[in-house]
This record gives sequence, C-alpha cells and structure tokens, in this order.
Amino acid sequence: MSAQGLILIDKPKGQTSRKVTTIVSKIFREKRAGHLGTLDPMATGLLPILLGKATRLASFLEADEKEYSAQIKLGEATDTMDAEGKIISSAPVPELSSEQLEKILDQFRGEIDQTPPMFSAIWHEGKRLYNLARRGETVAPKPRKITIFEMKLVSFAGTIIDLTVRCSPGTYIRVLANDIGKSIGCGAHLMGLRRLKSGRFSVDKAVELSSLTDENIGQLLIQMDELLAFPKIEVSDDEGYRIRDGNLIPFINPKVSDFPIGSMLQVYSKLCFALCEVVEKEGKIFLRPDKVFPADET
Repeated sequence: MSAQGLILIDKPKGQTSRKVTTIVSKIFREKRAGHLGTLDPMATGLLPILLGKATRLASFLEADEKEYSAQIKLGEATDTMDAEGKIISSAPVPELSSEQLEKILDQFRGEIDQTPPMFSAIWHEGKRLYNLARRGETVAPKPRKITIFEMKLVSFAGTIIDLTVRCSPGTYIRVLANDIGKSIGCGAHLMGLRRLKSGRFSVDKAVELSSLTDENIGQLLIQMDELLAFPKIEVSDDEGYRIRDGNLIPFINPKVSDFPIGSMLQVYSKLCFALCEVVEKEGKIFLRPDKVFPADET
C-alpha cells in the first residue's frame, strides 16, 4: 500500500535511524520516507517517520522540542562521548551530594552554547563530520545555541546519573554528558539514551518494527491532517482553486489576536489541503499558500 502520513516507531538499540526508516519504507511500499531527528545506533525510543507526501511537512515538525531519558557514567570519557567509543581518559569520581550535583547541572539549564561532536552527521565543507573523524581528521565545529528547557535529576548513585532532559532540536545529549563530566572534573560519557517525546508525539504511542504487519499498518498511520497543531479552516471551492494554483486569498474579518501576522493555518477545500501563512499586503490580511496538496494527491 502507498502511504501518506506518519508512523511512530520505537527504535531498537543497535540500528541506525536511516536503516529503520528504510525498513518502514519497504513495509509501506512507499519510496518517499524520512525520519524526524536522528537517534544514534545505541539510542532507543521515539523515531517519527514521515511517508509519501507527508515528507513535505518535515520542516514544520523538525523544530519540535524533544524529551529524553539519559544515563551518564562518571569517571570515564570516550572519543565518541558515548558508550560505543574508546575510553580516552579516566579519573576518580569525587563524592557529591545531590544538592552539589544540582548546582553543577544548573550551568546547563536554559540557553547555552554547545559544540557538536566530531562523530556526528553534521556537514563540513561537503563532508559528514563522522567520516572525517574516522579518517583521523579533526575540525573545529562552531558552537551552536541550544536550550535545555528542563533537566530533572531522577537519581544519582555512585558513578551513574539518571536524568530526564527536555530540550530544543539539535541538542546532543552525549555532548551534554561529556560537558557535565568536565564540570565535575572526572570526565563522563553517555551510557544510555531513550527518546520519550518529539513535539506532541510520545513513545507511548510508538510501535516496534517487529509488530508491523500488512494488516495493521493502515491503522497505525497518522494521517496528514492530524500531524500539525495549526488552526483549521475551510474555504470555498473558488478560494480552493486559487490556493491550489499558489495564489493569495483574502482572509476576511480574522481575529488578529487569534491569527497574528506570520501564523500558519491548515486550510481545507474540496480541491486541496494547504498550509497557509497569514500575511499583510497593502493594509489587508491574506492567506499565502506555503505547502499545497491537491485533493487527488493527498
């Protein structure tokens, strides 16, 4: 069956996000597929995968905040900053109370600068950083602004810190683990990671690859009109024609407080489904098509 929508997968440990996406693509018999937010092979948890025309909605979903459960091992730093790397340094772990650890964690709450790791999929002059790292080449990735919205200390026992982290997209939890180890003074690496949430979607609703069958895949697929939280409106056939052709349509008597300039709406008609931006032109309010899906293609 050809699919248009999103499937929530509980990614198993040991597989790449790309490999899981390829498997799902084959199961659904849909060549167009892409995952939202890469999980390293050692990580498990929520991997949302867009299929078919829904891949065009990725830009609206990739900016969603993420939530993770993370386990950090103190006393050992690795070259990849996680448990799959080689130990490059070790040091005794100082005695810390939970209160002392919370003060250290405070340094990483809120907006901070984070330098991406060499073992990452970031592009540098046309090449992936992890390919450069495997060849022994070293570059200096530029620090990026990320935000740790919330970081809860679940438990702290000896050398293991258990955290839940709610953060902005693009945050590397293994870099966070490494930096926490540096602040404590003993080094550290990410021992375990599980993604719990991505935007409105939760791992509680995700399914394992092994549970996907030809009989249930249609029921598990989240349809395109259910993916975004933007307000929904219906328009006339005439307005639908204009939107389908990429033209602006007047937004009559909108409540400015409900639909400020720059906000996005999901617009429906018999002819198409579209994502439209509220814009102002010559003192009047219009809807400008951003992504358009003709009715015979959705």
